[in-house]
Order: sequence, then C-alpha cells, then structure tokens
Amino acid sequence: MYTDKNTVRIRPAYHEEPLTAKLEPTPAARDRMCARDRLQAIVLDGSVLTRECLAVSLRNLDRGLHVKAVASVEEVEAACHGATSPDLIACNITGMSEPAAFELIRHLIGILGCIPLVVLTDREDAGLVLKALQLGVRGYVVSSLGLAVALGVIRLVAAGGTFVPVSSFTALAQGQTSDPLQACPPEGDAGTPADTGDLTPRQIAVLSCLREGKANKIIAYELGMCESTVKVHVRNILKKLGATNRTQAVYLTHHRGG
Repeated sequence: MYTDKNTVRIRPAYHEEPLTAKLEPTPAARDRMCARDRLQAIVLDGSVLTRECLAVSLRNLDRGLHVKAVASVEEVEAACHGATSPDLIACNITGMSEPAAFELIRHLIGILGCIPLVVLTDREDAGLVLKALQLGVRGYVVSSLGLAVALGVIRLVAAGGTFVPVSSFTALAQGQTSDPLQACPPEGDAGTPADTGDLTPRQIAVLSCLREGKANKIIAYELGMCESTVKVHVRNILKKLGATNRTQAVYLTHHRGG
C-alpha cells in the first residue's frame, strides 16, 4: 500500500488470474454421448454363445456400431419403446423350423414399425428369401457370407437399402423358386403385369435407383430432392405396384417386364 497525497491506493501483491473449472464428463456419461452418435443395432438370438460372439465381433469390426444382444422378443419390444429406439434389428433364425421362423418374423414386423429387420440364417433357398421379403424383411444374410459382409448389410439396411444374396436374387429373377410369387401374390391377380405406366416421371426415376440397390440418401442426392420426399415416392411406388417392400417392387417390374 502506498499514499499519493490525499489518495490511498492498494496495489495487489501479485496478479490474480480468474479461476476456471473444466468439467469432465464421467466415463458413463461419455459412453452415453458416444452411443448417441453411433448406429444402434440389436441382435436377437436364443443362443447365448452365438449372440454374444456376434455382438462382440461386430463391435470390434466397427467402432461406430453399438450392438446390444438380447434373447427374447420381449426385450426387443422394450428396447423399441425405450428412450432411444434402435436403428435396426438383426434376428438369427438359424436352426429354427420354417413355420417357427416365419411366425417369429411376422411377430417382429408387427412390433417394429418402421425399424428395419435383418434375418441371419443358414438357408439360401430362393423361395424362403422371397417369402421373407414379402413379410417385410429388409436384409437376408446367410451364414456362408463373412462377418464383413454382414456388417455391410447392417449399414446398408439402416441407410434405407435392401439386401438379398446374389444367387437368390438371380434365382428369383429367373423364376427358379419352389415358392413363386404367383403362389402368394401381394395384391390382386398375380398374373397381371406390374404396370409402371401409372407412375409419375419422378417415381420412375426413383424406381430406377431402387433397381440399382441405392439407399434413400443416395437417391435424394442424385435426384436433387429431400430424403423425406424419396420415402414418400417409395411408398407410392409400392402401393401402385402392389408390392410390400422395395426388393419386391424391383422384382415385379423386372420379372414382369416393367
């Protein structure tokens, strides 16, 4: 302290820096924040060993993928109605009888709403693939494919695409199936060709992209429209063609000369 005539001033003995506190998130909070930025997938499998091995392998292969392994449909339903719904469900039907497998698929489709379903199986019969697609399955992964392919299918389907094995799609296109489309038509007369003449030019452009297996985001980018608009066009295309999903729409127009 010093005095200058009639004024008393106090000089601090040192320069004080403002105090700042840097708050770091807890490990649990950090995990939650990271999980929100990652693709959320659920693996449904009745076998403890296979579901845990698959979940761990997918996580190790892609750090941007958050995988939860569950054993029952009830757990899937609870997750779908939770605070953060999953982006995709993968269900392993390997070893199940055909009636049991398709009953499970119907049940899942009924509770998933717009959440896409991928099935994992050891059966590659084209008739089974077609039936699964008719029920609303968006991805059909056989055990002869590698883990990297399975991961690619999960990413593709989550982005709005549909996947079937090449061999199965070829058999479907050539009509080499024990369960042909004519035996189980989606709507109306199976013998009536899918008429693309009712589609608008914009819908025909979207259908052309669907034939190339492009996801909604890619279609929106290439055609210069919003992704939500692409979804509307896809719904209208399916309705006009009498198809239940994108792959069936492609099959109808290809197989019946559309």
